[in-house]
Amino acid sequence: MMKIRMAIMAFLCILTVAQKAQGQVAITPVPKEAVLPAYPVSVGWDHTTVLVFGSKVVSVDRGHGHVMAKVEAKAPNLLLLKAGQRSFRTTNLHVVTADARLYHFRVSYDESLARSSINIARQDLLFWENLRLRGLGLGIDKLERAGGAVMEEEAFLRRTSRDYRMKFRLEGIYQKEGLLFFRFRLDNRSRLAFDPEEPVFSITDKKQSGHASVREQSLGPIFLKWKTGKGVQGHGHNLLVAGFPQFTLSDKKLLDIQLNEKNGDRNLRLKVRGRDILKTRNLTDVQPETR
Repeated sequence: MMKIRMAIMAFLCILTVAQKAQGQVAITPVPKEAVLPAYPVSVGWDHTTVLVFGSKVVSVDRGHGHVMAKVEAKAPNLLLLKAGQRSFRTTNLHVVTADARLYHFRVSYDESLARSSINIARQDLLFWENLRLRGLGLGIDKLERAGGAVMEEEAFLRRTSRDYRMKFRLEGIYQKEGLLFFRFRLDNRSRLAFDPEEPVFSITDKKQSGHASVREQSLGPIFLKWKTGKGVQGHGHNLLVAGFPQFTLSDKKLLDIQLNEKNGDRNLRLKVRGRDILKTRNLTDVQPETR
């Protein structure tokens, strides 16, 4: 009996200590800044919604099965969405891409075609770049002015790729306040207009041997703009400016730029060396807008 009493007393002592310890634990609420905002996306029964990401989609998690999701096999940065049931209740969707980014969507049912194709890479700029650029001293407006100024700078590089009667050339690299701006010129020497998909930028290893694996790191631009509308008409030319946070490359790596044609096979590719990036010039003539 004495042993039982001692065991009960010991249990009560442990229980009292545990309750006191629990009473001392302060539960901190999750701050609003830590909550990932949800992009609003609508899907329908009679049409497909296409989400274009800056890099390959590696994981998709749906709130419920009434939203059908498929990664396009030939373009793994495209996610196709469709309603599996009419008028389903609003749900969520999480997507993880190869550049280790998590995207959160609020998915609702709507037969409207107004938002059936969304470039998430560009949306990402609108939602996040003010935050990312804060540490660089540049805001969205100043970034736009800097990109516009790059269009007018003197060309000094001639890194060129030619194929399909097209010429894809890197004309210059310019830096301002921690950002690198790459200016490309695209010349079309055929009668057929060239309508491109979004350019794909990645950092790759130089191929060392036939059996060596090549690592690839996606690089998402924080600024991307064509001078006279996307693409180039027959026997015409256009300029493209892409901006990134400053980076450099070793002699064993390359910046790989792919510019693929929509509904066609004129796929262009240009490789930039680390020594080209070291030739970067200062971008100084960026004037504020006058009102």
